[in-house]
Amino acid sequence: MDDLHVSVKAESLWEVNLGPLGTLNITNSFLTMLIVMVLLIIGGAMIARRASVDRPGRAQGVFEMVVEFLLNLVEATAGKRVGRRIFPLIGALFIFIIISNYSGLLPGVGTIECKSLCGYEEAAHEEETEGRLAVAGPQGTGTDVQLQAEDEEHAEEVAAPLFRAPNADLNMTLAMAFITFTVVQIAGVSAHGVAGRIKHMADPPFLFPLEVISELSRIVSLSFRLFGNIFAGEVLVTVMVTMSAAVLEKTSWLTVFFFGLPTIFLLLEVLFGFIQALVFALLTLIYISLAAAGHDDHGHEHEPHEERSHGHGNAPIATASSAGD
Repeated sequence: MDDLHVSVKAESLWEVNLGPLGTLNITNSFLTMLIVMVLLIIGGAMIARRASVDRPGRAQGVFEMVVEFLLNLVEATAGKRVGRRIFPLIGALFIFIIISNYSGLLPGVGTIECKSLCGYEEAAHEEETEGRLAVAGPQGTGTDVQLQAEDEEHAEEVAAPLFRAPNADLNMTLAMAFITFTVVQIAGVSAHGVAGRIKHMADPPFLFPLEVISELSRIVSLSFRLFGNIFAGEVLVTVMVTMSAAVLEKTSWLTVFFFGLPTIFLLLEVLFGFIQALVFALLTLIYISLAAAGHDDHGHEHEPHEERSHGHGNAPIATASSAGD
C-alpha cells in the first residue's frame, strides 16, 4: 500500500509561458482531456468519411444507434423544435463525458508517473543540493544524510501521474456546469425575453431570491456530483488493485479471488460512468426545457389540424340534422 497515490486536485506537469497572457499550467487531467478531444475528432471524421447509406459499417452503426437514442430522448423531453436546436449540445456533453469517464479506466492512466519528463528529478536534486549547502555545513554529516533521505521521500511524493481522468478534476466539471448554466439562461431569455425571464422566475415575486439561489446551486450540484462519483470510483479501483497486489505477494491460495476482485469494480465503474454521463446530459436537457417552457410549438403544432378536424366533424352533424329537419 506504500505505492498508493491519491490527490484530490489535478497535479501540474508543465508550465507554458504565453508572454503577455501569463502562464498556462498543464495538468495531467488537462493533458488527458486534450487526448480525448483529439481522439473524438479523429474518430468522428473517420466515421463521417466512411459513412455509407447502402452498406453502413460497424462503427457507423454504433454511432447511429447512439445518435438515434439521444435524439429520441431529447425530442421526447424538450419537443421537436427546441430539441433539434439543443441536440448538438446534449449529444456532445454525453459523448465527451462518457469517453472521459472511461479514459480513467484504461491501463496506464493514474499509474504512469511523470518524473524526468516533467522535471521532478531535477527539481528534487536542486532542492537536495540547496538543503545541503544551507543546513548541512562542513561537519553536518548526520544532518546531511537525514536531509538526503527526506529529499528522496519528497521526490517520491511529488512525482505525479502523467494521465488523469478529465472528470476527476473539479475544474473540468465546473467548466461544463458553467456552460450548462449559461445555455439555460440564454434559452430562457430567447424564449421569454429579459423581462419575461425575470417574471417567470418571480412568480410570485417573493420566490425570486429562491429561484436565483436554485439556478446558482445547479452549478454546484452538476459539477460536484460528476466529480465526486468519478474521483471516488477511481480511488476505489486504485485501492482494490493495490490491496490485491499486496495480498498476492504474500499468499497464493487466494489468487483467483484477489485477481477477479478489481475486475468487478472495473465493471461497476463502466456502469457508473455511463450513468453519470446520462445524468449530466439529462439534467442539462431538463433545465433548458424548463427555461424555454411555453415557447415550443411541439404541443401546439397540431392545434390547427385539431380545429380543422373539429370543423369537419361538426359539418356532417349539421348536415344530417338539417336533412332530418
